[in-house]
Amino acid sequence: MNFKSIPLFKVFGIQVNLDFSWFIVFFLITFTLAEAFYPYYYPGHSFLVYLFVGAISAILLFASVLLHELSHSIVAIKHGIPVREIDLFIFGGVAMIEEEAPSPKVEFLVAIAGPLCSFALAFLFFILAYFYPQNDLLNGIINYLMYVNLALGLFNLVPAFPLDGGRILRSIIWAKKDIITATKVSSWTGTMFAYFLMLLGLLSLIQGSFINALWYGFLGLFLKNAAKVSFEQTKLSVILSQYKVEQFMHTIKPVLPDETISEFMLHHYPMYNTRIFPVIGKDGKIYVVDIFDIKSIPQTQWDTIKVADIAKPLVAYVSPYDTLMKALKLMNRYQLNELPVIYGNTVLGIIKRDVIESLLERYMLQEKFGR
Repeated sequence: MNFKSIPLFKVFGIQVNLDFSWFIVFFLITFTLAEAFYPYYYPGHSFLVYLFVGAISAILLFASVLLHELSHSIVAIKHGIPVREIDLFIFGGVAMIEEEAPSPKVEFLVAIAGPLCSFALAFLFFILAYFYPQNDLLNGIINYLMYVNLALGLFNLVPAFPLDGGRILRSIIWAKKDIITATKVSSWTGTMFAYFLMLLGLLSLIQGSFINALWYGFLGLFLKNAAKVSFEQTKLSVILSQYKVEQFMHTIKPVLPDETISEFMLHHYPMYNTRIFPVIGKDGKIYVVDIFDIKSIPQTQWDTIKVADIAKPLVAYVSPYDTLMKALKLMNRYQLNELPVIYGNTVLGIIKRDVIESLLERYMLQEKFGR
């Protein structure tokens, strides 16, 4: 069963979501702190008190993770790279940055922003601990947040793609080579680091530490898969960013608002091999009609129903000067196979998913056979 992320709020125009897997680590951290950390260092309180403080600590930890990801996002947006959302999940958080950085310098700045934020938070909590030296639970929360932010910053600096350190490594290699080579090398280091974590998991299992073994194992598997996926996404982005939508779109004329379904099916539909058709509404706005919706209407009603009456609002579209990568991302985001191509308020055509996929297949075959 697939669960959708829970939308929380927007900050700087970025949607923040909470994945259901977050609750797993939230309860693990809460109970670990309540049963071990706080009773050991700050004895004398009931389990319920420790549980409450552990929950507060877990929430503040993820607030720190959110600030880490926001730092990446703000720097990306400042350099013209759109950021759709931030997802908080079992292994922390991830900012959904829409495009590759335009240069090694921007890649470096976006990557380094997260660790710098974590180190700044660690220093802030260090100062708070210095001016609040009492041996109580509040001091415990401050110290915990100091150490975890320091650990978060250091862990992310490991030169293993797609961790921040891997992206920093990629930016350095990219400045001397090309982005594909840079991503290939940094992804390899990411894979090696993933295997190292899985080895630590195996050693922990041999030593009888089952929980540590699970964490190392799952984190290693996650990073291994992420390194592979990130490399493939980078290749895809580089290929599709070379082409504009206008080079591959199917030219199509919009349907006028007064056309009946019968007129549309007789004069318009046979001319174009597409599923969706742009429709000019009576208000001057552009809508779309899906041929599947028309086919669900009995033919006896086609003479009386106008196409504009069954048209739907435009969900997404591209301009002729957008890249194929942007078109594919919009298709994936909204689960579409076709997008209208619109310039200003003028309909120019349709771009199809299968055209983009055919282009990618051609590149993959050329790469496979070394042509």
